[in-house]
Amino acid sequence: MTRVQLIQRETSTGKTRELLDVVHGAFGVVPNVAKVLANSPAALNGFLQLSGALGGGVLGVKLQDQIKLTTSEANTCDYCKAALCAIGSGHGLSAADLLGARKAESVDPKAEAILKLAKLLVEEKGHVSAAAIQAVKAAGVSDEEIVETIATVVLGFYTNYINNALKPEIDFALAPTLN
Repeated sequence: MTRVQLIQRETSTGKTRELLDVVHGAFGVVPNVAKVLANSPAALNGFLQLSGALGGGVLGVKLQDQIKLTTSEANTCDYCKAALCAIGSGHGLSAADLLGARKAESVDPKAEAILKLAKLLVEEKGHVSAAAIQAVKAAGVSDEEIVETIATVVLGFYTNYINNALKPEIDFALAPTLN
């Protein structure tokens, strides 16, 4: 049961309506997480702004989805795991890619290094060692990609914590259970 009001696009006004229209335009629907965030137009706008900014980054949408899925698995966010599996498949990630991301694994060594960093960032609360950063660089990851990876993990945390704390109903197919 959702712990705060779900703001409906159809009855919202002002800045809230504008932001929910943006979400609707992007997805064709307004997912429940956006309806929760809409309780604070500033929070919803912040999410959309950071998402948009990172969308123009060097990592690309597929790897960003994988990073957020690694983060969501580590933070046990069932809502985000479901949403990212649905969205990721729409972005061209295979079932194996999605499952691998949840385990911080990839067939691409550079992508796997990034996913391992994402998982380590969650586990270590950001306090990763110099050796961990050096290992990622040794896998061919640039400084720009490292910074964007960290920012993408933070974006994942944003929705993970909203969903874990406020419990919106999952309005996507549930993510498959890990073995």
